[in-house]
Amino acid sequence: MFHVKHRKGDTLANGVEEESVRIARLASEMGHTITPERSATLLAHLDAVLEANRRINLTAITDRTEAISLHVVDSLAILGLLDEQHLPIADIGSGAGFPGIPISISGGIPVDLVESVKKKALFLSECVLALGGLHGSQVIPLRAEELARERPAGYGCVVARALCSLPSLVELASPLLRKGGFLVAMKGSPTPAERQEGANAGQLVGMREVDWREYRLPDSGERRTLVRYLRSGPSQIDLPRRTGLAQRRPLS
Repeated sequence: MFHVKHRKGDTLANGVEEESVRIARLASEMGHTITPERSATLLAHLDAVLEANRRINLTAITDRTEAISLHVVDSLAILGLLDEQHLPIADIGSGAGFPGIPISISGGIPVDLVESVKKKALFLSECVLALGGLHGSQVIPLRAEELARERPAGYGCVVARALCSLPSLVELASPLLRKGGFLVAMKGSPTPAERQEGANAGQLVGMREVDWREYRLPDSGERRTLVRYLRSGPSQIDLPRRTGLAQRRPLS
């Protein structure tokens, strides 16, 4: 469990305020308005991640300033693609809670945080509790394939950040999505070959690429890509396949 450890007027509080302002500024540069209260909550989540990272492998990025850009602000890039019509939303392979927790905080909506590693799932549960419930967000300690067996076509949107290759992602997302639902894959700089492999796998599982957005993160200049797929029809194969096959033996 984590707690906010500052009081108004002390040095730490001033630092938190400065970093909260920075988050709001960087979000604005990406076209999103974040209130000061939500910026402070985003920062509280990040600080919890960095604190827990001493005992759980959550992130290789341990510098707070760098993590604001590469984790928090990067997660906010997805906001323009989501609203309440996409509910319920699942963040598969949520890990430290990026992008699911920032989506919930900034959008004021619930997100199912799907994480099969027990220590990470426990950390996410503590975050949801400490951050006031995150609008009804839940932690689901399952693999995506297991969740698809329990809740077939149960989601309007699936998000995944730096989880696996595009052909693996479209396969994992397809049985989770209702017809007309979306997968939003957050990637670095996928190659043209990976993009084509994603399209090929999509044809087999009823998914179609409808949006490809490349951008750079403010401050850091890191290259990022958002790829959106529509669940447009039925799958030609039985899904989900056996757990782990989407990554070990992609369809394309």
